[in-house]
Amino acid sequence: MTESTRRIRNWLKWGLGVLWFVDGLLQLQPGMFSMDMISQVMQPALSGQPSWLTHMGNWAIALISPHIALINWGFAGIQLLIGILILMRNPRWVKFGLWLSIVWGVAVWIFGEGLGSILTGSATALSGAPGSVILYVWLAVLLLIPDASWCLDKARCWMRDGVVYLWWLAALQQAIPAYWTPLGLSSVFQSNLMMQPHWFVKVLSPVVNFSAKNPHLLNGILVFGMISVGILLLYHGRWNFWGFWIGTALLLFMWIFGQGFGGVFSGMGTDPNAAPLWFMLMLPSYMTRQFPQLRVKTEQIA
Repeated sequence: MTESTRRIRNWLKWGLGVLWFVDGLLQLQPGMFSMDMISQVMQPALSGQPSWLTHMGNWAIALISPHIALINWGFAGIQLLIGILILMRNPRWVKFGLWLSIVWGVAVWIFGEGLGSILTGSATALSGAPGSVILYVWLAVLLLIPDASWCLDKARCWMRDGVVYLWWLAALQQAIPAYWTPLGLSSVFQSNLMMQPHWFVKVLSPVVNFSAKNPHLLNGILVFGMISVGILLLYHGRWNFWGFWIGTALLLFMWIFGQGFGGVFSGMGTDPNAAPLWFMLMLPSYMTRQFPQLRVKTEQIA
């Protein structure tokens, strides 16, 4: 295993474990033990969904509602356990935590996030599409792949360049006609104001107003930026450098103004949302293409 691969795997492992642990702590917020979790987290995820997914979501709601407090203890416990297992040194426990992350993540993506709204026709990376938890699954899959099968030094490597297609998918979603209109674009930012504390609303409001007055300008910048980041990440040297840092700036904008840090200040946020996961997925490209001196053979670690 190369030195860069070992560093990247360690960073992804620690990042994924910490995020799952934070999710577990967020699940312990008082509002999560009440019907607010149903009305403000699960039911909104069903809006605009196809009927089959709506039926599945309503079935889950009916199952959870009578025992919401007890079941939420279970939700929190599972997420805390996943985080702890992934952060452990014992490879067997780490592997078990990663598999549990995949199983639990898929369940949450379906029943809690409504497949990240990708089937509604209005999904946008600004608000977190394709859903944060499916990116947890992506990272867990990467970490389960044996060291010898990592291909970061090869010309073609989905582990390194998969995030490029994520950026291009985001650009395609952002380019739909609705987001070039004042109401369509501003509504994405407006929805982020819900349940936020007053001080944060004051921070977010200028972007809501700007998007309503200049939708073509702002959406054009977003679409062009997403396409450009995807292209630049495919190259070495300064092009990759600019792709990574422009992507980081876009993610920070989306995280603040579109995702509101995942609603962690609202008392009903279940995770920090997708932006931190996107950043982690860009690291393999940045590390292997910016620091070729790390691509030296080291002793394989069992």
